[in-house]
Amino acid sequence: MCLAKAYLNKWDDEPVLRDIAHMRLHDERVELETLFGEEKVIPGRVVEVDFAASKILLNEHGSQKRK
Repeated sequence: MCLAKAYLNKWDDEPVLRDIAHMRLHDERVELETLFGEEKVIPGRVVEVDFAASKILLNEHGSQKRK
């Protein structure tokens, strides 16, 4: 099973969360939950989702970096 990993601001950083099974999008934040029930809230937005690689790229508020 290959669940998603979330990255902040650029792909080559360490993932901020692994094994993501559920993602909720809100105006000012992204809520992530792993298969094991761990939850993380990121103040920011989704920039890109790579379904083939199971990766989610997020931008924190106030950050403009990408790739």
